[in-house]
Amino acid sequence: MKPIVIVSIAAALAVSLAGSAAWAATHQPVLQPDKLLILSTTDVKGKTGPCGCHVPKGGMSRRASFVDSLRLSYGQLVLVDNGGFFPEENERKAAPAFMLDVMKTMGTDAVNIGERDLRFGREFLAEKLTHSGIPAVSANLVDKASQKPVFDPYIVKKVGGVTVGIFGLIAPTSDLGPSKETLVVLDPAATARATVAALKAKGAQVIVLLAQLGKVDGEDLVTEVDGIDAVMMGRNVALIQRGRMVKSTIACYGGEQGHYVCRTELALDAQHHMKSAEAEAVILGPEVPDNAPIAASVKAFEASVAPPSAPAPAVADTSKTTKDSAVR
Repeated sequence: MKPIVIVSIAAALAVSLAGSAAWAATHQPVLQPDKLLILSTTDVKGKTGPCGCHVPKGGMSRRASFVDSLRLSYGQLVLVDNGGFFPEENERKAAPAFMLDVMKTMGTDAVNIGERDLRFGREFLAEKLTHSGIPAVSANLVDKASQKPVFDPYIVKKVGGVTVGIFGLIAPTSDLGPSKETLVVLDPAATARATVAALKAKGAQVIVLLAQLGKVDGEDLVTEVDGIDAVMMGRNVALIQRGRMVKSTIACYGGEQGHYVCRTELALDAQHHMKSAEAEAVILGPEVPDNAPIAASVKAFEASVAPPSAPAPAVADTSKTTKDSAVR
């Protein structure tokens, strides 16, 4: 195994980060103040580059480029990951730290926790999240001894002129990995009601749920619990190109492996509450350009974790045999 050399995201992507900061600081007044755009991925499964499909899809450099292009048009944009971004292969244990660094550089506002993210233990996950500085939200994943949430149950963030509340839920049937004896998953619906009330008390005008619940349970929850404006569906949820309203909540179904980005657009009234919404899963195909610094970092990372190439088989020297045969 080659030594793992992760290119410094902070150094390699300084230009991209500086550009995003300059954009945020100079664009006043807020572009499209009557709109809130939510961009999300779910169940990325440790994939950093495009798939090896007939038409290559996905990749973190395309995702970054897509997000950057929309920041030019929307002054109120939220970027989230719905969890399940850890790899399925043990040999890719270095991927989460790298991916979180890249997501931080993209300006990711929050990540949810899925069962895949617990596969190396809660301490491993917590360490990588702390290092990245990205808030993790999981309202119903609690410590068994203290009965307190392992991660922040929610965040409240001012986005332009809108106060946005974001919370996460994990399925009760999730495999909690090597730390399962220290963790408990609370009832999602009861937790969601309490969390929505807490977010409203803190002034949230728009409430976003990152749901690692599966399609049926996710839809049942937003049907049962009022006050959730948008939900990102994850945990073995098939891609549905066009999102739909489930009761009064707009739902987006973004597939997996980072091939698509869910684009959820809310139209806001004068009080910054949702009055209508639409959602779609946008493919990250070859027509989406790469963010060059991130593409270079992905290439370097993947080279650092690639298994060593097998040595070429030795080629026998047949010249003497051929010469001897000719003499005979």
